[in-house]
Amino acid sequence: MIPEEYFRSGKVVREVRQWVRDSVRPGMALLEISRLVEREIEARGGKPAFPCGLGLNHVTAHYAPQEDDASVFGEDDLLKVDFGVHIDGYITDTAVTMTFNPEHQLLLEATERALEAAIETVKRDTRVGEVGRAIFQEARRLGFRTIENLSGHTLERYVVHAGKSIPNLFMPNQPSLRNSEVFAIEPFLTLGDASGYVVDSPQKTIFSLIARRRVGERELDEFMDTVWDERKTLPFTPRWYLGRYSRQRLDEMLGALVKRKVVRAYPTLVEASGRPVAQFEHTMALDGGSLTILT
Repeated sequence: MIPEEYFRSGKVVREVRQWVRDSVRPGMALLEISRLVEREIEARGGKPAFPCGLGLNHVTAHYAPQEDDASVFGEDDLLKVDFGVHIDGYITDTAVTMTFNPEHQLLLEATERALEAAIETVKRDTRVGEVGRAIFQEARRLGFRTIENLSGHTLERYVVHAGKSIPNLFMPNQPSLRNSEVFAIEPFLTLGDASGYVVDSPQKTIFSLIARRRVGERELDEFMDTVWDERKTLPFTPRWYLGRYSRQRLDEMLGALVKRKVVRAYPTLVEASGRPVAQFEHTMALDGGSLTILT
């Protein structure tokens, strides 16, 4: 049986996703958008499962604007808005792509169709490789290509990426999706002449605790206690802790904790050839053999 908190979380996601579609417009700063999305989540009784991720054009994943980010969503841009909600650790995850540039419209439509094709393939015990095949084939049919090294994922309580990956292309010998599993399918599509994979950029704006382990330095241990009490192992961003520490001190502490392997840093991912990427995502569950789309 799917815990009731997943359905409550999914309701918040649906409402906030509609708010994004209705409210995000060119001229808005990325920092403002991320703060507003997180505010809308909390106003509806949820908490962010991870920092609101925003990806302009070729920036594809794992970017959370910080306090010094002056970037603006422009008239010609394509903007991915990736966010999740948790209620008592039960997570639902979604993404939409926004544009007001007609040149990007076919890419957005193709990505939504790829997600629909993937959902059509999902039934009890469906192998995740077949879901990837459906995404890949729909993208190719429409003249686009998938990002080959990004994937959807299963979700568990307080764990965003819980073990199984759902690729965006066919992969043999992959596990099946089982009854009562909750998972997110998220096609990433780009142009046909793009590289079709992402690479790490030097920028790191999202982190998570790997383990709650003392390192023997009072300030570092107190910071980890604060993160654990608020987030457990869910991702966080330095911007959330600026009221307690300076940005310089946050960077120093996070660097020290990453070096000690008690905190994980997530590099911002960018399309290797600099081409635009679109993303759409739903969280769903198999329950008694039936598919329930939670978001």
